[in-house]
Amino acid sequence: MKNDYLEDEFREPYETWKADMSPAANAAMLKTLDPAIRKGIQTHVGEPTPLMLGRGRRLALEGLRSYDPSRARLQTHMFNQLQGLKRIARQQGQVISVPERVIFDKARLDEMNQELQDKLGREPTDSELANRTGFSQKRITHVRRFVPGMTEGQLSAVDPGLSPGLAAQQSARDMWVEMVYDELPPLDQKILEWSIGMHGRKPLSNMEIAKKLGRSAGAISQRKLKIQELLDKEEDLSPFLG
Repeated sequence: MKNDYLEDEFREPYETWKADMSPAANAAMLKTLDPAIRKGIQTHVGEPTPLMLGRGRRLALEGLRSYDPSRARLQTHMFNQLQGLKRIARQQGQVISVPERVIFDKARLDEMNQELQDKLGREPTDSELANRTGFSQKRITHVRRFVPGMTEGQLSAVDPGLSPGLAAQQSARDMWVEMVYDELPPLDQKILEWSIGMHGRKPLSNMEIAKKLGRSAGAISQRKLKIQELLDKEEDLSPFLG
């Protein structure tokens, strides 16, 4: 009977590794953890270079020895363990000068995202993230668009300029979308986030959304139609139109 936080997909490999801890067992376990290691590298320092992959695997192996299944999920433990790559990256000169506030906010956003995911058993909505971090949706968008290596000017340039008329038009539309978003249940919020790339997210196809949410593509399509019906009521109901 399971009484710990160890994920099912890692249970057999982890228990095999725990009973052996030989070089072969280490290699097999690191291969199992490779997606989590690459994700951690991407989050903490950027593109997984050969150097960072080597350092990340070493940190992951050290983390395995200190891992306690009764206290946390293995992926969460690995994510926290790989934060040590930030120091290594700074020493290697791989992280150039960027706004310090954005770096701290991105680290907090990633940390709270993982914490909420562990608690909820699913990826949190941006609304839930905003409540947990205290960030506005605008700040979340700004922070999410940051990648290691960006300067302040490059980060600001991600949002192209608009003429005053187009900017006002876009702002009214964005505010209406946010108003609809706030009224949706969490599942539909995630669908809207991924469908149109809200708050700096990358837009996803119905199939990709379905896979992430554990639903069929048909079910996603049906929910998107209902969401679109609400969005289409902008001219009649939006308080933001002049």
